[in-house]
Amino acid sequence: MPSVTLAAATIEYRLVGAHGDPTVLVHGSWTDRAVWAEVVRPLSRGLATLTYDRRGYGGSRGPVPERPVREDADDLARLMESLDLFPAHLIGQGFGGAVALRLAVDRPELVRSVVAHDPPFLVLLEENPVWRAEAGAAIAELRRDQARVRAGEGAQVARERWDREAGAAGAWDQIEEELRRRWAGFADRWVQERQDPESLRPDPSELSGLDLPVLLTTGERSWPLYERIGEQLVETLRNASLRTLPGVGHQPSLTAPEAFVGTLMSFLLERDVPST
Repeated sequence: MPSVTLAAATIEYRLVGAHGDPTVLVHGSWTDRAVWAEVVRPLSRGLATLTYDRRGYGGSRGPVPERPVREDADDLARLMESLDLFPAHLIGQGFGGAVALRLAVDRPELVRSVVAHDPPFLVLLEENPVWRAEAGAAIAELRRDQARVRAGEGAQVARERWDREAGAAGAWDQIEEELRRRWAGFADRWVQERQDPESLRPDPSELSGLDLPVLLTTGERSWPLYERIGEQLVETLRNASLRTLPGVGHQPSLTAPEAFVGTLMSFLLERDVPST
């Protein structure tokens, strides 16, 4: 795979489709760019579609970021500039949604629109009196799981959290064995990313100044707190909408790629953002 050497990292990427608007897919924690495999083909029929491994994932290398959200956003900006691939639609899952929104705030000239599926901003809910108790319990559970990973239980934590967020027991076992093995190996990176306060709480004052169109999505079977996070973000962002995808959970690119692509393309057309 081709790669680009940046100031702090070497990023491996794949660009498919030479025509149409640039579109960048930003994977979340526990996964690498392989999570987008079933989405790339239909998207690339009308869009120049870039997938890449964030620093420390897959084929990308570099020191562990001290501030993962901001440094990953900076890596992505440098990658897009080096490939002359901007302004682009950004599509992120989980932590990838946090990275996409950070880049949109920092470098809006590089971004045309943002889609964020289930961004993990639990602290936003903890600040809401309606959801404070439930969000606080989820954050406490997150910290316990981080401690379990440090104690050597990364593979078990990966299985449990994947099943919970997919909304289906046994969801982890539906993934092919090689991917499970590889993705469970990212447990330490997940811990590092969730130690970044910005992975759990973006600055609402920064988001409120963002004019770009933003689509927040969640799955009908996703962890219910994700829908509440989406509702909170819709109240904060100027130009945002929230859609719940029927019958899917936290990883629609794996479980319902055709429906996910349909949602993405519908958003681009509705917002009068050309897709070809």
